[in-house]
Amino acid sequence: MSDERLIYPNSPVHFEHWCGHVGCKRWGSFGKDRRGVIEWRCSEHVAADYWAAATPGRN
Repeated sequence: MSDERLIYPNSPVHFEHWCGHVGCKRWGSFGKDRRGVIEWRCSEHVAADYWAAATPGRN
């Protein structure tokens, strides 16, 4: 008897995140939440505020 369901309890899920920049056909690796909608961008078109902290840092 196979125990594959114990190794892979859920079926694999793959999401397509393409760059949201107009005319770009590259993979969107960088996602930024914009009021409940995630904006996906490639490394060339990443938003200027992508690296800004979403929440204040902890001390």
